[in-house]
Amino acid sequence: MTIIDSTLADSILDIHITDQGNFYFLEGIVISEINEGITYTWKEAEKVIETVHAFYGPEISVCYISNRINNYSVKPSDWLKFYRNNNTLNGYAVVTKSEKSWFNALMEKVFSKAEVERFENLYEAIEWARIKNDLVNKTNRAS
Repeated sequence: MTIIDSTLADSILDIHITDQGNFYFLEGIVISEINEGITYTWKEAEKVIETVHAFYGPEISVCYISNRINNYSVKPSDWLKFYRNNNTLNGYAVVTKSEKSWFNALMEKVFSKAEVERFENLYEAIEWARIKNDLVNKTNRAS
């Protein structure tokens, strides 16, 4: 299910549309829905990260939810660059029922400093992200 087709559509603060897919900005959460057949690269991710920083501010930490409604691939070496150059992730969730898609996410997990979780529906992933963000914000306030 796409976020637009869910009851969560009212939570969308902004949408960033690219040739690669759509990125939905919620409070402290970025949800991606990458297009069918795309090979998602670091070059594209850099542009999205810039947009995230422009929208939320340079000091924001967010949870990223990959809503894998389509089949696409990523270049694992590019994700190594992503995780080396990105400190904005509180957590990373993958929404998929496909074992192949989850296997691809597990490959990305090898490079990730952030916690990576799998969910079978978008509602559970968003609830997890909200809890994760609350925990990070409480920890930051206590420091």
